[in-house]
Amino acid sequence: MLSSRIRRFLRLRQIFSGLAGLGFGLLLSVLSNWLSEKWIGLLPWIAGVAVLMGLISLILSLREPFDIDVAIRSPLTIRSPHEAKLYARRGFVGFVPLYTPKPDTEAEKLSPEERLEATRALDFDRLQIEESNLWPTIQAILAHSSQLEHCWLLATRGRSVPGSLPYAKVLAEYLRQRGMKCKFHYGDDYVIPLDDDALVLSKTFQQVRRVFREAIKLGIPPRDMVADITTGVRSMTLGMVLACLNGDQDIEFVGTHYDEMGRPVGDLFPLIFSFEPILREG
Repeated sequence: MLSSRIRRFLRLRQIFSGLAGLGFGLLLSVLSNWLSEKWIGLLPWIAGVAVLMGLISLILSLREPFDIDVAIRSPLTIRSPHEAKLYARRGFVGFVPLYTPKPDTEAEKLSPEERLEATRALDFDRLQIEESNLWPTIQAILAHSSQLEHCWLLATRGRSVPGSLPYAKVLAEYLRQRGMKCKFHYGDDYVIPLDDDALVLSKTFQQVRRVFREAIKLGIPPRDMVADITTGVRSMTLGMVLACLNGDQDIEFVGTHYDEMGRPVGDLFPLIFSFEPILREG
């Protein structure tokens, strides 16, 4: 099967543009070797083909813009250890949410100072990690534990508050104690400033693209990367999705079932979506 990059290249407009360029290249070659009788005989034909391809390319360029469609493949669901091993990826990038315990838990009763103290001490029991909004991200990462080599954790920082950055280490250390052997990437180099939505979106886009480049340098091809949008504010989610628009990396989020009132019920399970934007000629 052709890769998405090859399929994008083999479009009608690109083919004619390439042929036109080839024709002009041959024409220049002929002109540079005009003393050769063999080439002089072919000059009118090559010039005619080059001009024809150039005209066709120009006509195609002046047509109406392409419509954009999206080919969405059936999502991969990870509900069992077998599926986790089958669909696990070598690279993962996701967001660290600002820690929030569930209502009516002992962790919710902690003061901000007590939460900070428990965070610095990596006191998972006191923070009740399994009963917080960190748990879906943990589930998303654990689903790839059989193959995961590198895990990037993008955290946030506010102007006057630390944001979710302190919890990146909590998340990484908790996963290490659960047996994760991958290398975790987090810290000041992987922070998204929470200024306004426009800046958050662009910064997220840049950070995710940077992670993709790092992954390639580490020997992880795009198809072995997954970008998780389970948590994060809306502009962060959009920034990550836009960073994946080339269709080379898959997108993941942790889903569940819902009752008739739209409330989440049942177990959590990761969903992996593969898609590819397609340009359709008008």
